[in-house]
Amino acid sequence: MLLDVPQEWFALALVAAPLLVTLCFVRRIANRPDHAQAVNLFVYPIKSCAEVAVQSATATPRGFEGDRLFQCTDKHGKYCTPRDDDKARLFKVSPRYEGESLVLRAANMPELRLARDAIAARVQCEVLCAPKPLTLLDAGDEAAAWLEAATQIPGVRLTGLPRDSDRVVVVNQDQGDAVPTSGAAPVSLADEAPFLLTSVESLADLNARLKARGKAAVDMQRFRPNIVVGGLLPWEEDTIKRLAIDGVEFHAWQRCGRCKMTTIDRQTLKHGPEPLATLSTFRERDHGQRNFGMHLVPAEGWAGAGRVSVGGRLEVLEYHEERRAEWLRLFRGQ
Repeated sequence: MLLDVPQEWFALALVAAPLLVTLCFVRRIANRPDHAQAVNLFVYPIKSCAEVAVQSATATPRGFEGDRLFQCTDKHGKYCTPRDDDKARLFKVSPRYEGESLVLRAANMPELRLARDAIAARVQCEVLCAPKPLTLLDAGDEAAAWLEAATQIPGVRLTGLPRDSDRVVVVNQDQGDAVPTSGAAPVSLADEAPFLLTSVESLADLNARLKARGKAAVDMQRFRPNIVVGGLLPWEEDTIKRLAIDGVEFHAWQRCGRCKMTTIDRQTLKHGPEPLATLSTFRERDHGQRNFGMHLVPAEGWAGAGRVSVGGRLEVLEYHEERRAEWLRLFRGQ
């Protein structure tokens, strides 16, 4: 009879219950690969220009070394972005670092090699998502003339972030997630956070949904990530609160709300409704943010530099319980 069961058994059941809940969660996602890992890494020397795929990169508190340290600025001191139709040719500029030089390339243009620390003047410039103008370094007339010829943007200038910049991340009020460090987190010229992580499985799921709607697939370049991981289930990156890749620890701070940059076809430079229209059908939150990817901030107390490589193992150090429950409900039917 039930009343004859020893009290010790009831005590054991109470202790075991949390473990059973955890095991149930593990069983729910048991069809994932053995482990997740970094499959692609990207650096963007000039914000809004072409990416550079790398096999490894040095992670610093404000982003991968060399990532988004420059931007193109118009003659009024405002940032240039392909979100504006007349500036979409920024995508055709292919910058890369070679030693201490920043090398600029574009079709039908001679290569231009600049000293990375070249300073012609200190100028006040608007930076996207920065609450006030920042002091940037103008790279000079030669760089400006080359960029104007390559992009057809009148009066465009190349400006860079000083090494002593004190720019810090600013909370996206629509996402509502506090910065997960007690102090201010530094950032380059990136919009919101030092790093952006995306998942190949989430892209595959998005493309399956696009196909079901009779739309063309999109590539990962539309989303301009720094770290692309494989080995998660679709949208499982939402559930992570803290992670490490190659031993470098990050907070998975907030989901990345996507803008119309993702709707630009890199070949034709034309805007379209996708993938935002499809993301709106299943990834739009109450405040209108259509999410793809996670913003990362280096873990508090980590002030040095660590190396992240393609193939580096992703370790989940802590889950975000609220986001995990939402993911289970929306994407696992639980």
